Amino acid sequence: MPTILAEAARAGNWLLLAAVTAALLLFVLCAVVLVVTDLREHRLPNRWTGLLAGGGAVTLGVACLADDAGWSRLWSMVGGGAAYLALMLVLHLISRTGMGMGDVKLGGGLGIYAGWLGWDHLWGAVVLGFIAGGVVALALVLTRRATGSTHLPFGPAMVMGAALAFLL
Repeated sequence: MPTILAEAARAGNWLLLAAVTAALLLFVLCAVVLVVTDLREHRLPNRWTGLLAGGGAVTLGVACLADDAGWSRLWSMVGGGAAYLALMLVLHLISRTGMGMGDVKLGGGLGIYAGWLGWDHLWGAVVLGFIAGGVVALALVLTRRATGSTHLPFGPAMVMGAALAFLL
């Protein structure tokens, strides 16, 4: 996203710049609330996962109107949200005690953002999220702060993976 913001500013595309900036600010707000809530309460509230997905769709949809690759971005945004949501839903159904429905809904919102950047960013967000979750789980087990049966919140790892993918 930094590249898109820089190109929009250089080209004087103020609508694109404003829409992407608004989307990023909304992402940061929702991400902070969701990460803190998931770490404290092991849940991801619908109001915040919905705001992330709905607000991201609206702001990035406006950005599609101002971007030369608008239709391509729109379809990858919609597809990315659906793909990440579907992946998380399958994992939830396979392992009902592992992934919660909050993680599934969060996947939809994060998929909208990462998908808007393109399919490579989407898959990067997914993979980096699982890597981050695995590294945290391994560190907690090695330091004896968790065992193999400890339930760990996965939302923070998903958010971290998406945020890292935005920077690629």
